Amino acid sequence: MSEKIEWNDSYLLGIPEIDNQHKKLLELANDLHEAAAGSEENYKLNMSKVLKKLTDYTVYHFSNEEDFMRKYGYTGVDIHKTAHDNFIGEVNHQIKQLSDDKREDGMRFYSYMVNWVLTHIAKADKIWAAYVKTKL
Repeated sequence: MSEKIEWNDSYLLGIPEIDNQHKKLLELANDLHEAAAGSEENYKLNMSKVLKKLTDYTVYHFSNEEDFMRKYGYTGVDIHKTAHDNFIGEVNHQIKQLSDDKREDGMRFYSYMVNWVLTHIAKADKIWAAYVKTKL
């Protein structure tokens, strides 16, 4: 995946707070793309800055999403949380695997990240959002 991901309204869940967080997550993923595609000399520094922001925001977003599900009594929250936890574990593993100077590793990580997030939004998030929207 050499192109940056563009937000598409088909990703909307219809819950503005969560939709805005998903948009922010994709913005941060695109920052990762820019760091991986950017200048060789600043690659390491730029990647470490972006990865820190991305992991912090992902943890924040997942926690927020899980709280939201609990608040509205969604029974699948534990299974959803397991998917989130597994993703964070994989992200941490992939970050450790990123070599210091190989930009293609950064691009591979970007592709993994974007594919997981978009698939997760399209499938798992749409399921809980449909349930929660009946309670709003």
